[in-house]
Amino acid sequence: MRQLPYTVNNVSLIQDFLDETRKRIADGIEITFTKKANDELTDLSLDFDIEIDDIENAILGLSTDNYYRGIDPSGSADFDVCAFCTVIGKDAVEIYLKYGLEVHGLQILLFSNHVPNHPMTQPFKN
Repeated sequence: MRQLPYTVNNVSLIQDFLDETRKRIADGIEITFTKKANDELTDLSLDFDIEIDDIENAILGLSTDNYYRGIDPSGSADFDVCAFCTVIGKDAVEIYLKYGLEVHGLQILLFSNHVPNHPMTQPFKN
């Protein structure tokens, strides 16, 4: 997954992704977890008492500052996929959060939600 450099256009592209995510959730579209993401959520639940609602709230609270990498600016993919670094839950656990928005449809698909394996740069963070 490619990391976009900090430009006004790229920040706008990520903001549009976040706005579309919020719109879909507000319209009642549920987040679908892949098997991998569901297994990771089980680990987060056992280790940090994090539940599905915490993941949804984390997604709703994302800003461009949380951007890590992702989105193909060509617009040729079936899913726009982005990864973010954010904190979640009462213990403010840092997690890697990767999800996609179906380009020609409404699905929100969560690919990954886990404690990062390495430090995550956030190129749009001030």
